[in-house]
Amino acid sequence: MGKSTQQEWKLRGAYYTPPAIAEFLTNWAIRNPTDKILEPSCGDGTFIEAASKLIGEDGAITGIEIAPKEAKLASDKGSSNTTIICDDAFSWWASCKDRGKYDAVIGNPPFIRYQDFRREQRELALGLMVEEGLKPSKLTNAWMPFVVLATQALNEGGRLAFVLPAELFQVGYAAQLREYLTRKYDNIHLICFKKRVFAQIQQETILVLGTRKQCKSSNIRLTDLEDIEGLTGIELKRSKPIRSGLNHGQDKWTQYYLTNREVGLLRELRTSLDIPRISDYADVNVGIVTGRNAFFVMDRESAKRSEVYEWCVPIVGRSYQIPGLKFTTNELDGLTYNNSRVLLLKLDHLTRSSLPTEALAYIEAGEAEGLHRGYKCKIRLPAWWKIPSWWIPDGFMLRQIHLAPKIVANDTTATATDTVHRVRAHLGVDIKQMASASVNSLTLSFAEVCGRSYGGGVLELEPREAISLPFPRLDHELDIQEVDRLTRESRLSEVIEMVDDEVLTPMGITSVQSSMLRNIWMKLASRRQQR
Repeated sequence: MGKSTQQEWKLRGAYYTPPAIAEFLTNWAIRNPTDKILEPSCGDGTFIEAASKLIGEDGAITGIEIAPKEAKLASDKGSSNTTIICDDAFSWWASCKDRGKYDAVIGNPPFIRYQDFRREQRELALGLMVEEGLKPSKLTNAWMPFVVLATQALNEGGRLAFVLPAELFQVGYAAQLREYLTRKYDNIHLICFKKRVFAQIQQETILVLGTRKQCKSSNIRLTDLEDIEGLTGIELKRSKPIRSGLNHGQDKWTQYYLTNREVGLLRELRTSLDIPRISDYADVNVGIVTGRNAFFVMDRESAKRSEVYEWCVPIVGRSYQIPGLKFTTNELDGLTYNNSRVLLLKLDHLTRSSLPTEALAYIEAGEAEGLHRGYKCKIRLPAWWKIPSWWIPDGFMLRQIHLAPKIVANDTTATATDTVHRVRAHLGVDIKQMASASVNSLTLSFAEVCGRSYGGGVLELEPREAISLPFPRLDHELDIQEVDRLTRESRLSEVIEMVDDEVLTPMGITSVQSSMLRNIWMKLASRRQQR
């Protein structure tokens, strides 16, 4: 596939479904050969082909596809009672009279971010959500209004069978959609995969099977499979409903991987007034957004070769650069002299007319590459090279985490790129006390529930999620030297046990509860890391 074709696919959110999944979903959704079927984003027709095998002469299949080439492919895969409409799904739906007329809606809605969503389509799509009482934002992805469209299209008792991103489980901005689904579908079955379904994207996917019926609270079942081969012979009726008592408007469905007892413990601890949050001790902010790290962040050799070394300040941006619970001057010096990229070009105090000759030459070289026209750079007027929000934090937190989140005390003058969050301790708070207590099972378990995971095993925590995490009190006597040493030696289990004994027990968290918290963290982290 050529680069331009890949870009077109990305902008359309087109990642086509493995036939095994299309056939499984279609076989579940279609109950009679006379059913009326809708596929609102049919792509090249994988679902159309599967449905055509099940629908008789008295049935009907309608497919919507915005791309003409794919629409033609889908049409070729359909049967005589298949109609493929080349149009935007939301434009078609706005003029459609078939609301509540379909027996099944099947498909894999496109994954298109708000900024890549064509304006006219976006306005119709988000208007559809508003019509249903939802409040879309600039975080809203195209797959969300597709779920709403499908729900409007189904008749009472009709079936929804969609491939959706696991964002439905994990992200705060999908909370209202989770709550919406539990009111519109009296039975929902969620099928998850431990291995990635789409190898070309770092995105976990799930299958959502729902029976349309207005209700106060849905019966939700979850099946966790190793991979798509597990769909063969699966018996959905054998799975038991989950009775977790989740607040679907607030709680993330990640908790469905836990037992009711584990969910109950998290709820008890989350609502406890005796347990602090990170926000009680510190602020967490994003790191510096340079606009082009490859230009602004460099190693010592490159900085000297470009003759801009004297205008550089220290910066970190990679997890290997901060392996422990404290970051020291000796470590920074070692990284600098070993040519790690820990130098940030800082010219924010200089106008073009006052730039030294060497610095001006470097800036002009960047302009020759068009860097000043990049989105983050072009809005910096009048000097695109002036990087905003430079300050030295008291500590660091990784934004994307493989093993476990931690706070790293900063003993240097380094700041951080936007791959690392910057921690600013409140007045009177000892950042080293925070760092030494940060690797505990209470904070770690809530991080897995509150954050979001990607394919590839990465956990991401945004600043607002980080500051909401429960955190121990700071009246402990942990030795940061010892905890730091064990952390650097990758003896994580020992660190957690040591920290738990010192900080959780005095908070009234029993040894049984600490053990449960460790199990919650290990269960969720292990599942995440397998992908």
